[in-house]
Amino acid sequence: MNLNVLIGEQKLQERIKSLGKEITEYYKEKTDTIHAVCVLKGAIHFFTDLVENIDLNVEYSFIHVSSYSGMESTGRIRVKSWIDEPIEGRHVLVVEDILDTGQTLSYILGYLKRYNPADLKVATLLKKTSKNPIVNAEFVGFEIEDKFVVGYGLDFDEKYRNIPYIGYLE
Repeated sequence: MNLNVLIGEQKLQERIKSLGKEITEYYKEKTDTIHAVCVLKGAIHFFTDLVENIDLNVEYSFIHVSSYSGMESTGRIRVKSWIDEPIEGRHVLVVEDILDTGQTLSYILGYLKRYNPADLKVATLLKKTSKNPIVNAEFVGFEIEDKFVVGYGLDFDEKYRNIPYIGYLE
């Protein structure tokens, strides 16, 4: 399989820095602390770099869900671990790697709403333009065409997560 660069390392870091500023601007009049929820495993690199660029106190939670096997969504969402911190009355930012159909994100948001957060927003690194997801992200890093992407946390059968840029497989 050939791996092509879609978004280079420098472009990624520049956009994440400006996304951090956008998020800071959104929240700074509302609160001095946000509760960021990283959706594992794919968002781990994005989450780490993003929270370093948010100029507020950031509490961390991690959830681990999956719906992919190889290049295909299974259509079933498997929850492997869930948040262990209370979020009632808190400003919650879900940090996701990619917004495709929105099925997984819809499940996550529906579940988190039960805990009555003051505010529930989404930051996603990538959003596929050809898809019409059932939920939206308020903060989007890049809009991309419908390619199977890897790198910077995104994988193909657990491979390619550790490359420092976003690539696509041919």
